[in-house]
Amino acid sequence: VSTQSTGIRPVHVVESVVDDLMTISLVMDNMVKQLCALFMFLEKEPEVQSKLMAELRSTEINNFRDLAKLEYTEKCLLEGLRMGPALLRGTRTYLTNRKGKVGPYKIKSKNIRIHFSEYVMHMDPTNWEEPKKFNPDRWNNGFNPASFSYLPFWTGSRGCLGKHLAMMLMKLSLSVLCKNFEMTQVFDLKNPPMINQNMAVMRLINKVKVDVRPLVS
Repeated sequence: VSTQSTGIRPVHVVESVVDDLMTISLVMDNMVKQLCALFMFLEKEPEVQSKLMAELRSTEINNFRDLAKLEYTEKCLLEGLRMGPALLRGTRTYLTNRKGKVGPYKIKSKNIRIHFSEYVMHMDPTNWEEPKKFNPDRWNNGFNPASFSYLPFWTGSRGCLGKHLAMMLMKLSLSVLCKNFEMTQVFDLKNPPMINQNMAVMRLINKVKVDVRPLVS
């Protein structure tokens, strides 16, 4: 499509393409980290992993609509995003012309920056029963977390544009992997993988080693 027929300036086309490529790149990068974190959590829950593998291997995926059949897989992904969100912390600027309150806290100055942690919010026992336990069943029956207690993709106008793409790609990747390979975690017990709490973006310390072997039909 020519820019003359659309009235779009070439620089705007370039900016749009760059934005789309950046979105896809970020989705792919975070997807890899999330799947690694998922296998890290599943290592301690063999029954959950067996149930997940059974669903992935028994569900035929012929088109994108079929991904909706992977209900238990989605619960595992949601739980993995709770325990290991892509962003562990963030900031927001509180803009005001007067002093006031944010929740129970008094604001004694104008235009301040507030720091918060999605990881801490996801581990708050006020909103999550046994928050340190990987439990996909907590998402049964259309469970809806309390407002602002679950923000793996943030929310509102600041929400992640690639969240639906990320969920779709993670389901598809798991489906292809599990239908073709047997996967067993082989972690270093002395140096097991864990989330680096010192980072704003989720990073794992130590390797998530998985033994991958072709399935024998």
